[in-house]
Amino acid sequence: MSWKHLFERKSLEMLDSEMKSENRLHRILGPISLTSLGVGAIIGAGIFAMTGRVAANDAGPAVVLSFALAGIACIFAAMCYAEFASLAPVAGSAYTYTYATLGEICAWIIGWDLILEYSMACGVVASHWTHYLNVALLTVFGVEIPPHLTSDPFTPVVVGDHVIQAYGNIPAILIMSLITVVLVRGIRESVFTNTFLVIVKLAVVLMVIALGVGYVNYTNWTSVPVENRKDVDLVDYLKRRPEIASMVPEGDYNSQTSGADLLKKHPEIAEGMTKAEVAHLESLPNSLKKWGMLGVLGIRSSLEPIDDAIRSPFMPYGFSGIMVGAALVFFAYIGFDSISTHAEEAVNPQRNVPIAILSSLLVCTLLYILVSGVLCGMEPYHQIDTKAAVAEAFRRQAVNEDSWLLNSLAAFIAVGALAGLTSVMLVQFLSQSRVFLAMARDGLLPRNLFATVHPKYRTPHRSTILTGVGIALAAGFLPIQLLEEMVSIGTLMAFVMVCSSVLILRITRPDAHRPFKCPGVFIIAPLGILVNVTLMFFLPLDTWIRLAGWLGIGILIYFGYGIRHSVMRRAHQPPTAT
Repeated sequence: MSWKHLFERKSLEMLDSEMKSENRLHRILGPISLTSLGVGAIIGAGIFAMTGRVAANDAGPAVVLSFALAGIACIFAAMCYAEFASLAPVAGSAYTYTYATLGEICAWIIGWDLILEYSMACGVVASHWTHYLNVALLTVFGVEIPPHLTSDPFTPVVVGDHVIQAYGNIPAILIMSLITVVLVRGIRESVFTNTFLVIVKLAVVLMVIALGVGYVNYTNWTSVPVENRKDVDLVDYLKRRPEIASMVPEGDYNSQTSGADLLKKHPEIAEGMTKAEVAHLESLPNSLKKWGMLGVLGIRSSLEPIDDAIRSPFMPYGFSGIMVGAALVFFAYIGFDSISTHAEEAVNPQRNVPIAILSSLLVCTLLYILVSGVLCGMEPYHQIDTKAAVAEAFRRQAVNEDSWLLNSLAAFIAVGALAGLTSVMLVQFLSQSRVFLAMARDGLLPRNLFATVHPKYRTPHRSTILTGVGIALAAGFLPIQLLEEMVSIGTLMAFVMVCSSVLILRITRPDAHRPFKCPGVFIIAPLGILVNVTLMFFLPLDTWIRLAGWLGIGILIYFGYGIRHSVMRRAHQPPTAT
């Protein structure tokens, strides 16, 4: 094996010839359908799945700043995506772009990363889908799914003062199975379904903003005491509970001690606590996790004074809370990059794909900020439901006012949220299968499994079924917080690679025809790299370790299979003597 083959790059001419070959996907997506796909992927995960968790646990009312910061970082990446999508409108998104600039091994790494990103994103959304289904059932029929069927086996389910052992998230498994069937049937059916779901959830989102404003209490933004914030780590917990801290000898805990570690060392602390209080203490991470990799690298001590200086009722978790929140909600923006994975199915992709990418991102960023602001105004941030925040806020309001009208609205919002989350899963799953398809066409994955297109439906049905089974199992049996963090770091890494690729190609191929050019690319692309890398460093060390483990598995597959079957490598091999 020659090491130079690891960095073999596809030329733009090769990408163009691939785009014009016969065995391609159908070109049926216009600008409205593409924008609908983007909105379908973006709106839902952020508003319905992440807003409540980040507002309550990470940023407080400043969640609006987290969404704004993540949106700015995405705009930098979106400009680069738009240029590349118009330059090389074939399936594969960041994978294809990296193949053309950084070479095969880098393309494999980013492709493997995209598989993680889209798959885990579907798993996260499927988990939240279950909780909105529960709110809808409770609001309309007064019944709920048994709690032991609504969560993964590793996350304790707290009901009152009791802790219930869950068996698995069964509704999440069922909805992923249904989506798999829809996607196997074909892109046209998928787009029709998605467009209908997008219309429903946009109506819900606009209704939440319009009606929620009337229930906003402005003091919830500016006057909730900082002391009401939730515990972010063990050290924070002990500082706020001196009676418990007095039970721990000095020096028996440090920045690397978690709540579970402390209880193992001092089980007497749990005496007199309820099971729910013990479960809360066990769930607390060490204080290094709050600052992510910055804490591990020792930068935390320099930033903590900033954290304390800006802490206020609007920013109760300080600077770190805003940044951690931005890193977590980042995955909610992956809809715009999923548009580029469908470039091969777009009519006039050089024009329509950039339009769809930028328009869907700008519209959805504005809606995210408005909804999160309304939600934090309707009830104190620390009381926001972390699982089904939007529907639960209206349901609680209905209970407080004993209003059948509000109760009906809460039911409609819950059903609309289910539609919104379903469309997110639909688009993200659709995008993931297209990445598999692009990698298999290049010989890096088995073609008979990942590149086979159904003769009737013209969809990659085998890879869709295989992926659907994997995502369903992840959604049903893996902790949701783990999935959320993995999606965020995978998304950020992909954005860094795309910004780098566009910058490199501007230098190496300045003559290439670019229907859309990123304005000020030598400023925008480096800023995109800087902001996205910074957000990555606010994610915890164990998330980096899991990413490294996932990429390590990918490297083994590449050297075990991909490099030996690479179309690029075979094209450069000398003919065998006969």
